[in-house]
Amino acid sequence: MPLGFTLIELLVVLVIISVMVGFVGPRLAGSISNTNLKTASKRIAASLRYARSQAISESRSYEAVFDLEKNQMIVRSGQTARKDEAEEEDDAIKKGVFKPYLLPDDVRFEKAIWRDEEGDSGLFRILFVPNGGSSGGELLLRNKRGHRYRITVDVITGTAKVRSDETGS
Repeated sequence: MPLGFTLIELLVVLVIISVMVGFVGPRLAGSISNTNLKTASKRIAASLRYARSQAISESRSYEAVFDLEKNQMIVRSGQTARKDEAEEEDDAIKKGVFKPYLLPDDVRFEKAIWRDEEGDSGLFRILFVPNGGSSGGELLLRNKRGHRYRITVDVITGTAKVRSDETGS
C-alpha cells in the first residue's frame, strides 16, 4: 500500500476548499459591512448621549450637527448667537477643537426626521438643553447592502436609542 496522496485526491480537496471559500467569502464581506453600520450607529448614539450629559453637567446647551451630504457629525457646545462667534467656531473646527465624526465609506445618512419633516440633504441639528431635554429627531443610516439602523432622540428625556430598521419606512 503506497504512502501519500494521489493527484486526484489532492484536486478533489482543492475543489472542495474553493467551493467553500466561494460561499463563505461574500458572507464575510457582507457581515463586515453590517458591522460598520452597527458600529457607526452606536458611535453616533454615544456622541448624542455625551452631548446630553455635557449639557446637563455644564448647564449650557450642546448641539449635534449632522451634514447629510458629507456624512459627518460634529458635537459642539452652545448655540451660536453672533456672527463673530460663528467665525470663531469655524476656526475651531478647522483647528480640530471640534472633531467631526465621519461615517465609514460604506455607510450613509439616508434621511433625517424632525416632527413631520424629512430631509436627505443639508444640515440637521439636534439641540440638547441643560434640563436633559432635546429638540428630538431621528436619523436613518444605511449601508451599501441596504441594511438600516434608526437612531431616535426623545424630545422630553433627550435619550438616544439605536435599533435595526429592516422594515424601512
